[in-house]
Amino acid sequence: MDIMWFSKDLQGVVSIYETNITLNTVASSYFKTAYTTLIGYDKSKNILLIKALNKEDATLGKFTENDLHTVSLKPSYGRINGKRLVSNIMKFYPLDFAKKNLYKFPCDWDASQKYLKVYLDKEVS
Repeated sequence: MDIMWFSKDLQGVVSIYETNITLNTVASSYFKTAYTTLIGYDKSKNILLIKALNKEDATLGKFTENDLHTVSLKPSYGRINGKRLVSNIMKFYPLDFAKKNLYKFPCDWDASQKYLKVYLDKEVS
């Protein structure tokens, strides 16, 4: 017998909806100790970045309230709400919610920088 056992999917996936960003269980696990997040875009690499901040970093005065985005964690996903946030992403990456309900992208955690790298050029179907 030549059996190959299948393990759980360990790929982080980020879904972008018109009103929020949703992180699957793998992706949201990196934010369990985060107080808040910063969200940015690396134009040269076409990567969306979601940075975890602890309370100390968030309250040092480097960032305004408008820079910080709350991540809500549930047992099977995480969510960052904000239609304006998604609108800002659309300035750099074309998302057409009239054609599609959501867009899914793979992601990886960068432990040294404490941010999630979302690969916008590798959409998941």
